[in-house]
Amino acid sequence: MPHDREQSVPEKNKQVVAEYTSEFWGKGNTNVVDVLCADDFVSDCPLHGRREGKAQVKKMIVDFRKAFPDFTIHPYGAIPMIAEQDYVVVRWIGGGTHTGAAFDDLPLGRLSGPNTGRAIQFSGTTIYTLRDGKIIEEMAEEGALTALQQLGILSGASAC
Repeated sequence: MPHDREQSVPEKNKQVVAEYTSEFWGKGNTNVVDVLCADDFVSDCPLHGRREGKAQVKKMIVDFRKAFPDFTIHPYGAIPMIAEQDYVVVRWIGGGTHTGAAFDDLPLGRLSGPNTGRAIQFSGTTIYTLRDGKIIEEMAEEGALTALQQLGILSGASAC
């Protein structure tokens, strides 16, 4: 009869990050922050800037999803997650359409009116740091330039 083996720390951490990514980024579920993140949680993403603490992180996704209600993120590629001790790296792709409120929480520029109908589609890589099974930091590198170009906030590169 086979016996259950205990999961390793990296395996447990991958499960935490998978649930957080799916629920928070994929569905906009802010309750998952209270369950899976440490009290001193920090989120640092180029498109949204640095957010310190659970309340700031929750407000960021609520405001973002008011502007992009269909926004979603999912794993991208054959190796979507790599884990080593307290670190998990996730490769993802996401997107949505600006069908909601005006939005100015961007690194530059803003969507001054509601419902522009502009779609964004970009990818990124996020490094999560966990402590005692809770996420303490997410640090992303994402296609923010691509998203800003797709929104018409920045123009594309001109030919030389």
